[in-house]
Amino acid sequence: MSEQKAQMYDQLVRQHTAVENAISRIPQLSIEEQSKRVDAHDVYTTENHEKVNQLKAQLLQLEQQLKGMF
Repeated sequence: MSEQKAQMYDQLVRQHTAVENAISRIPQLSIEEQSKRVDAHDVYTTENHEKVNQLKAQLLQLEQQLKGMF
């Protein structure tokens, strides 16, 4: 792998890690609040769920870029 490609790979991996960390910092609903919802799998408020979805879309984009390098 060329030096430039290695640097790009490292940068993409760091971005991926940063996005994963951002997702983990988004607060989830308490167990009590989750149990009150119709869909028990909802662990975020609507606003936070939208944030998580946007961040997951970023993760997918980064993963595609990483796969495209090889």
